[in-house]
Amino acid sequence: MQRRLAAIMAADVVGYSSLMGSDETGVLSALKTLRIEIFDPAIARHHGRLVKLMGDGALVEFASVVDAVNCGVEIQRAMTEAAPGLANGSRLQLRIGINLGDVMIADGDLYGDGVNVASRIEGLADPGGVAVSESVAQQAMAKVDAEFEDLGPKTLKNIAEPVRVFRVMLDGAPASEQRSNKLPLMTGASVLVCLGVASLIAWWISFDHEPSDAMTFDEAALLSEPTGPTVAVLPFQNLSNTDARDLLAVGIGEDIIVELGSYQDLNVLSRQSTHSVGPGESDPSSIRQKFGADYVLEGSVRQVADRLRVTARLIDTTSGHQVWSGAYDESLTTSNILDVQLSITEKVASALGDAGGAIKRIHAGHARAKPPELLSSYECSLLRVGFLNRRDMQERVRGCIVRVVEDEPEYWRGWAQLAEALLTDVKLFTGLYPGAQDQKIQRAEEAARNAVSLNPYSARAHFLLALVLQIQRDLEGFFSSAETALALGTDRYLQGQIGYEFIWSGRLDLGAALVENAIALDPNAADPNWYQALAEYHFLNGDYETALKTYRKGAQPDVWWSVSIEVAILAELGPRDAAISARDRLYKIRPGIKIADIVWMYRRFARPDQHILPFVEAYKAVDMPEGRFAPLREDSAG
Repeated sequence: MQRRLAAIMAADVVGYSSLMGSDETGVLSALKTLRIEIFDPAIARHHGRLVKLMGDGALVEFASVVDAVNCGVEIQRAMTEAAPGLANGSRLQLRIGINLGDVMIADGDLYGDGVNVASRIEGLADPGGVAVSESVAQQAMAKVDAEFEDLGPKTLKNIAEPVRVFRVMLDGAPASEQRSNKLPLMTGASVLVCLGVASLIAWWISFDHEPSDAMTFDEAALLSEPTGPTVAVLPFQNLSNTDARDLLAVGIGEDIIVELGSYQDLNVLSRQSTHSVGPGESDPSSIRQKFGADYVLEGSVRQVADRLRVTARLIDTTSGHQVWSGAYDESLTTSNILDVQLSITEKVASALGDAGGAIKRIHAGHARAKPPELLSSYECSLLRVGFLNRRDMQERVRGCIVRVVEDEPEYWRGWAQLAEALLTDVKLFTGLYPGAQDQKIQRAEEAARNAVSLNPYSARAHFLLALVLQIQRDLEGFFSSAETALALGTDRYLQGQIGYEFIWSGRLDLGAALVENAIALDPNAADPNWYQALAEYHFLNGDYETALKTYRKGAQPDVWWSVSIEVAILAELGPRDAAISARDRLYKIRPGIKIADIVWMYRRFARPDQHILPFVEAYKAVDMPEGRFAPLREDSAG
């Protein structure tokens, strides 16, 4: 196992559990804003590596102690000025702890006392403050724009020897205090600095950097990699009768570049590149030749009175054909212009970049037409969307996945695909992969953790790990990994999937909000199961009419699970004849089904007993046979 000296920063949200208990949606939105606007940019500026997210916290590695302290100070000062607000009027706060120590590296993750001490010190920091170990204070003294207050030796949990801890004085300190708190330089300091420089060089060699946004990456290097397609977003045209909408047209185009750039499966050309396109170079073939772009997105903005229409068109640069278009109408006033701009940006980006979006659908169609042995690693990863309920597609995916994982073990998508395929095999009992169910689940967990280690920025990888933990009934781990995926992800389709699982597993309000948002952003890409989940949400809230109306939007009359939901709703809503008719249709699809079978399925995927009971009572009301199952508890949390 590799070792190295590193500065480790541990950060944690103050009062996270209570905040989530009072306002889940608001807290997750604030966390996303915190990462995008403050946390990630600061890490990038100070050459840090985000090792992992842990729901309410993060672990970051630096090769330089000075970089680590400067990053922590910058984050906390920025939080003082512009921390994301919450509905109750409060603001998010962080605690940050930093330690310099020896760490062990395995699969991209860090282990050892160097990490543990950083995590323990973080707990000693003030809300909104930074605490550091003595070794950090010694190296950063006089090199950072802050002073240090000696808090004395502290006994830390599971750490053998006491550690001297220092508070970083973000606003400075009186001169007398500064003199008394400064430490003499140690004779070994220069050695540690040299080690820090060596670690920095090794770190740059050993780890790839992912761009913090679409405007800063090295396009030449990125376009040579076998990742997803490349998109050029041209400046949107202002077709209004006034020049006042020039800025809005430019703003929408630039916001779409940034929004699409956060999708890891897309390469998005920077604003500087696309704005350099001359009048005679804007045709798709010229842009393909100049930049290597697979697609060009162009659009227009037109305002008439208080109505604004934005159109967008996606063009395949190889064929020159328009492969997608969208039109968005909004009511525009001087006070809502930024809200309108944000709304349109999100809708366009979601329609194009999501897992159920236009680009993925196009490439998945191309991949289906190829023999598995000719598929690229990226194309292999597309053979999952919408096809895993078909045996022939499952077999094609299996051969492709095995090849990618064996030939390219450092390719995170291969491991993510394997985790998803194994989960599907377990859920549908297809038997395409060897081993007992528990063995497949264990392999799925290992594959998902590999994907997370290889790409800790992938929302999909964290979500797949969450699904594995869910089926293992580790609800705490499930929610933590799913929250990390939400904090990372731009993909609204993935957010809809997370919402679906949240409704299933008992976090009803947050789950419903996520699903409804995903549907609103792109109704054409909505998964029918999302409507089923929303129907269950309304059923559990006693709103049976809305439940039935919502159910019918995604009804799957040939799928027994879908029909079972209809039976429960009609059993409560009536008329009884309709409920009995639905029950009989369920019997035809799944002969011999009992209430116990449905209870088993709910419990298999961690639905709390108190959310299973209303369905059981509904099935009893239409005389479904019960079968045998362990008693349900009304006070069960999962």
